[in-house]
Amino acid sequence: MEHDDYLDDLSADFTAKLRAQRQAEATELSAADAAEVTLSGRLLASKGTAVEIRLINGESLRGEVADAAASWLILRLLRMDIFIRYSAIEVVSGLGTAPQWPTLVEARIPGTVKLREFAATRREVQFTTQNQTLKGYIERVGADFVDIVDHGRHEAIALSGLLYVSCPR
Repeated sequence: MEHDDYLDDLSADFTAKLRAQRQAEATELSAADAAEVTLSGRLLASKGTAVEIRLINGESLRGEVADAAASWLILRLLRMDIFIRYSAIEVVSGLGTAPQWPTLVEARIPGTVKLREFAATRREVQFTTQNQTLKGYIERVGADFVDIVDHGRHEAIALSGLLYVSCPR
């Protein structure tokens, strides 16, 4: 009997140490996985989810994540879609914890593609930068700028200065 008790103790000790080692390995893997998660991955996984986005200019926008890519997202409100560059985002509330890695196509879709879709609506669009808001119709979308026209006045907006663009649906 002493021999059986000794083996049981030894087996229990081995099982406890093995469990602790596996838990440590799982924690290390989890930390390594978390280091690879990006905001775009969290937003991609949150399509259809209601979120609140606070921007670097202090504004707060609430809506549903309608689309996302590597550097931008479309936030859907009741009557409009809002194109937001990730560089304009300060805080996002309401995201799920699970990420989704962008496909090669999603990773390569530039924001200019969505801006051209906004241009195709032929609706008046509102552009918000850090310091001002401009309204107008998109005349042309270049590689790093958007030309708009409003009542004969032409403006070129640098994409690097753009926080978000609102387009009625």
